[in-house]
Amino acid sequence: MIKSEKTKKIIFRAVLALMVLVSYGCISYSAKSAGTFWYSFASAEEEAGVSSEYVIIDAIDARDPNGESGGIGPFRAGVLSFSNPEVEMYEEGAELTEAVSGDAPAFGVSRGWTEITVASGATLSKLAESHGVSIDDIMQANELTNQHKLKEGQVLYIPGGSESVQATLDYVTQLKNEALAKKKNAEPISVIEYVVNNGDTLWSVANNFDLDVNSLFGSNKISDGDILKVGTLVRVPNQDGIFITIKDGQTVEKLSKEYGIFPEAILAANEISPDASLVGGREIFLPGAKVAAFVETNGNKSAVSKSAKSEVSAKRGFGWPVVGKISSRFGWRKDPIRGGKDFHTGLDIKAPRGRAITAAAAGKVVHSGWMGGYGRTIVISHGGGTTTLYAHCSKLLVKAGESVKRGQAIAQVGSTGRSTGNHLHFEVRTGGRPTNPLKHLR
Repeated sequence: MIKSEKTKKIIFRAVLALMVLVSYGCISYSAKSAGTFWYSFASAEEEAGVSSEYVIIDAIDARDPNGESGGIGPFRAGVLSFSNPEVEMYEEGAELTEAVSGDAPAFGVSRGWTEITVASGATLSKLAESHGVSIDDIMQANELTNQHKLKEGQVLYIPGGSESVQATLDYVTQLKNEALAKKKNAEPISVIEYVVNNGDTLWSVANNFDLDVNSLFGSNKISDGDILKVGTLVRVPNQDGIFITIKDGQTVEKLSKEYGIFPEAILAANEISPDASLVGGREIFLPGAKVAAFVETNGNKSAVSKSAKSEVSAKRGFGWPVVGKISSRFGWRKDPIRGGKDFHTGLDIKAPRGRAITAAAAGKVVHSGWMGGYGRTIVISHGGGTTTLYAHCSKLLVKAGESVKRGQAIAQVGSTGRSTGNHLHFEVRTGGRPTNPLKHLR
């Protein structure tokens, strides 16, 4: 009989590690983070129709009694699902200095390039010097036009030499084409009705179905995600996105520009013919779109609606949740991981891993745990339909149901979930919809 949870965890991790060794036969080490492993799959397998995606598992906090690293992995995306709060999952390229070496054979194939993620303070000249290649080779291989515009978290492919530039460029082009094709495709929309159980919140339901909480707000008429009446039916779509009702004169092209998604994806999700016209009053699904509550979109511009100004003003006075530098503001931006237009529903504050995150105001914790792309997340309800969200944490210090005071430490900065580096993603929501945090903080 297993007598302790600690012993159970050790056995569980050992079994998973054995599965990896048997199934894949080869594990390479990460250049940056102890306890993190990666695995790259050859283009030959990709051509056979198998996805090349992989998942980084960071089990740096999972150690055996002797203090050795408990790192496990890698696992192909979709093979296993991890909701264990002690295991951090990163998307490809997240928080790594060197994730994949093209010089190392993968299933017998040598690619001749190295994938890196740009770290803070890195320059193209430093990268070129450290890898023994020219700046021009790196720029040509990655189709860069300005050597001085590197961004932290940006993924680059460093050729092994001048002879590898064309092969590296071909691979970069292939990745871009695959990403573009993915954005243009969408599954036909389908919806299930979930019956709310005691203790459910919209946050927990979103996590259970592996959806962005914005998708549930955008699929239901819910003003407060913390208060769900038992027995209520919640529409749950099979993919992230929102439902809207077509207004007279709206077209697929107009919706595409307004919400930053491809028209092909709208047509595919709703199984609409390219030559069909949208009918006013019809409800359609916009895959990948987000609700921007209290934000009325006008082309690429955003403006706070008049109806929200009083509520926004009334909720001023939140304290800053972490000491750091703002790295991404609220509103439209280029998605840092997949590219393309995206509405950023919060404020990103860059800070070192482990720095304390504090409650912006007193309230009750309504979610504490993993939440899809948000990673380890805390959500606090402050009453009146106002909530604050703290995402990508490395460690959570409070549990759901606890009452917290303003300034109380609730979590630590990290880079869990869909993230490009250590930072806090902070949201303020009124009636379930995101508002600009800078209009609340002081």
